[in-house]
Amino acid sequence: MTHHIVIAGGGASGAIMAANLFRLGDGALRVTLVEASGEIGKGLAYSTTNPSHLFNVRSGQLSAFSGTPDHFDRWLAIHHPELTRNGPFVPRGIYSEYLEAALRETAPVGKLRILPQACVGMRELEHGVEVTLADGSSLPAHFAIVATGFGTKQEGEGLLSNPWTDPLPEDRDARVLIIGTGLTMVDTVLSLLDNGHRGRIVSVSRRGLLPQRHALHRPLQLSTADIPLGASLHYLCRWLTDLVRTHVASGGDWRDVMDGMRPHIQTVWKNLPTESRQRFLRHAASFWDVHRHRMPPAQAERIDAVLESGQLEIVKGRFLSAEQRGDRLFANVMRPGWDEPGPFKADVIYDCRGVRRRADQDLPGLAGALVESGAARLEKLGLGLEFDRNCALVNMHGEPSARIFGIGPVTLGTFWESIAVPDIREQARQIADRIASGGRSAARGSIARLP
Repeated sequence: MTHHIVIAGGGASGAIMAANLFRLGDGALRVTLVEASGEIGKGLAYSTTNPSHLFNVRSGQLSAFSGTPDHFDRWLAIHHPELTRNGPFVPRGIYSEYLEAALRETAPVGKLRILPQACVGMRELEHGVEVTLADGSSLPAHFAIVATGFGTKQEGEGLLSNPWTDPLPEDRDARVLIIGTGLTMVDTVLSLLDNGHRGRIVSVSRRGLLPQRHALHRPLQLSTADIPLGASLHYLCRWLTDLVRTHVASGGDWRDVMDGMRPHIQTVWKNLPTESRQRFLRHAASFWDVHRHRMPPAQAERIDAVLESGQLEIVKGRFLSAEQRGDRLFANVMRPGWDEPGPFKADVIYDCRGVRRRADQDLPGLAGALVESGAARLEKLGLGLEFDRNCALVNMHGEPSARIFGIGPVTLGTFWESIAVPDIREQARQIADRIASGGRSAARGSIARLP
């Protein structure tokens, strides 16, 4: 019997999921990718066409398949050999091309359907899932996967520009303010510079920290037995700091330790007490991110140069709100030591804070519909929907679904590390294996018949 799987979201997470389903399945399945834009493998990160927007991980880590780590490198050598001469950090814009190639390679003829619609609801039935589309129609499926990414809106954002979709300022002398100092800020600054921007650029964040730069290193070999799982955040941070200090003293690099931790981060997060997770988000997440998510050397050199010239300034402060006075925008920012916020004047304000902001019950799109219907609930920290250890969606009663799963950024709150390709492809493998095993029992029943 052929099983039908619907994937809501056709970005990188959805495309990697589909490719793994076809590669790991027995051929008795068909997949519908529901993506409003109709474009596959892009989403926010990979829709860029700017060659200065580079992956912040080496090409050898970008295979869509856990079992074939050189899959992307082999494709790159054939289709874009010129990029391999510039080192292991390649432009992100080519990744959707690679993912489309991976789907062509794995999907049998007639088994993949791209549906240019938005998914607005899912309902689990006895033998399947009813997937509701924006036009009011429904799709019956045996399994469904949420791959929509995750974003939140905050008050005042109507005055903030989206760095991925809004045009660059026509006035190249415009004063630009950027909220956030992470990798999205780096991409935005490089876009401005590539466009010939001459005006002052100010970037503000609570810690005022820039991402560290990549360098040659060798990941430290760690096992879960080496890590104090379940310990408090204070103890865990002290253990990690001591490990870095000892390793550097013996001639190693701090990057060795950070990348040695990578395979264990989800396990550490799941075993971290809730109170410690909350403290981590308040006090340590920024420090973790700047060391964990690093700049490629080529980007770091350009950012260093524009900092040295004074065109770019990094300011420590907390963004509160934005307002418009005449033709100018003002961002209200509370800086350390100030009794009240001060206004930062700008012609354009870009919101580059990324996805790790707390959500609320008024979620947009599919995520909000799932929570409203009771098919899902927010995890304890409110970072996203809750999933069990097998990526199964957890409903309002705390019960994991047998037929609805999540992959990628939408699972952020449950797994923390779920936004990079190595994490997403491992989730895809696990879900594909789970569906294959569940499919055998589901085959005894027919596909969901809609009422």
